[in-house]
Amino acid sequence: MEKKESFTCPHCDKKLPFRVILKVKNDHAFACPRCGGAVVPQKTKSFTWGYVIGFLSFVVPEQIVFYLHEDIVMAFLIGFVHALTAFGLVSLYLYFNTRFSKAISFFI
Repeated sequence: MEKKESFTCPHCDKKLPFRVILKVKNDHAFACPRCGGAVVPQKTKSFTWGYVIGFLSFVVPEQIVFYLHEDIVMAFLIGFVHALTAFGLVSLYLYFNTRFSKAISFFI
């Protein structure tokens, strides 16, 4: 049994664009932007975790820096950098570990 490439369309065998990562949810079918075929992810984490981790990685460092230095601008910038980093890492994790299969039924 050959190993399927991650984040590829099972219909056309082409890589899906990175922006599709925002549509990935368990049991949620969507159309491939390249061929229009219906695809559904196989056992993946929802991207909602990316938002939660991004939010927490903003709030916690921001509050710590604000408590220690009482500089709201520096605290916001540090929190923002942490949130972007966490959001990007979660996105990359999902991109490299999500596999798709053909959808059984698809209604638009």
